[in-house]
Amino acid sequence: MTVTYPYALSAFADLLKISSVVWDIQRNDELSGTGDGRLWQAELAPPLWTGTVTLIPMLNQAAKQIAARIRKLHGAQEALFLYDPLSQYPQADIGGAILGASVVQVASIGGNFDTLALKGLPAGYVLTVGDKMQIAYSSNPTRYAFLEASETVAADGTGVTPSFGVFPHVPTGVAANLAVTLIKAACKCVIVPGSANPGTAGGSNGGGITSGLTFKVIQKK
Repeated sequence: MTVTYPYALSAFADLLKISSVVWDIQRNDELSGTGDGRLWQAELAPPLWTGTVTLIPMLNQAAKQIAARIRKLHGAQEALFLYDPLSQYPQADIGGAILGASVVQVASIGGNFDTLALKGLPAGYVLTVGDKMQIAYSSNPTRYAFLEASETVAADGTGVTPSFGVFPHVPTGVAANLAVTLIKAACKCVIVPGSANPGTAGGSNGGGITSGLTFKVIQKK
């Protein structure tokens, strides 16, 4: 079967057995200030999501397969989808059973692009601060917004939420009626060059185990 990019979740993210993860933001700001404590910040480019992932010790064969998939990305040339392992599901719906097969869509976008409302949710469905969402938009190429809820809200009886804050800003290509992924919402990423360590076999963990496999990703827009 031909390798396709970006890696689907089933081709990479779902295979990872994660020991620890740091999921954060790289800001692209210019700062200036004065001696009396005044500070000015200019956002030169939108912030980018980053992730530093360390995998559990695993059988050598499994580690070799993960390392091979990372090498096949050709450094930062090809992309993959990766979800925050701490945010696979909305916090009020662990496992996603309440959401079920609901088709969630964008209902509206705030005029400053820092708020969003959703529709198509089960009545009373709760989104909690820190929940993640993925929205595919545009074409040739398709782009992906990866957003985080900044407020806790509940859908009304018709499945529509009030407008709520999100981070970062909603991209200008996102529009009403676009589909929203809430379960395993994924960020399109590339491996940060030089960050991938295929791990060490043997040592105190025994000859059949590889430990220390780690890598870092950064969002690709």
